[in-house]
Amino acid sequence: MDHLRLVFPPAATAVLCFPFWNLVKLFTTLSVTPALFGGGMLGYVMYDITHYYLHHAHPTRAVTKNLKKYHLSHHFRIQDKGFGITSSLWDIVFGTLPTTKAPKTEQ
Repeated sequence: MDHLRLVFPPAATAVLCFPFWNLVKLFTTLSVTPALFGGGMLGYVMYDITHYYLHHAHPTRAVTKNLKKYHLSHHFRIQDKGFGITSSLWDIVFGTLPTTKAPKTEQ
């Protein structure tokens, strides 16, 4: 719950921008590269902001309350399921959707 460590470090992001820019440039035209790279960066920033929000905010709306419950379940109840931060879509696709009850532990 360290509020300084919930997002990817900006310095590392800046360093990684160069290889990702070149990767996008490798597969697209020069005129399309900025749009795809910018869209990818915007998507990543929105993901990071959502992750930070789910850890630190006190949601009042049903959608964000459910997202927070879903995400915190991944951290504190069933750590090997529920990897989706902003949606459960990929958990459905990859079979990592958590059950409604925590697994029983053998004692």
